[in-house]
Amino acid sequence: MATEYGVFNDEGCTDVFDTREEANARADEYKAEDDGYWADLISVHEMCPDHRDQEQPKDSCEECHAELADGGE
Repeated sequence: MATEYGVFNDEGCTDVFDTREEANARADEYKAEDDGYWADLISVHEMCPDHRDQEQPKDSCEECHAELADGGE
């Protein structure tokens, strides 16, 4: 599976793209719409390859962390 990148806000993932450049461009569009407090909450992250369908970011995937806490790998 190819690496995908998601645009996240305070509520979770809003969009997923095949390249970081596309995701950054969309994040910039969202930030331009609201250059206040909410713009600071928009970010781009690599998607978790195992839990992409749950729209989880790779570095802080709630599903992976739950599996590790339960003794899984």
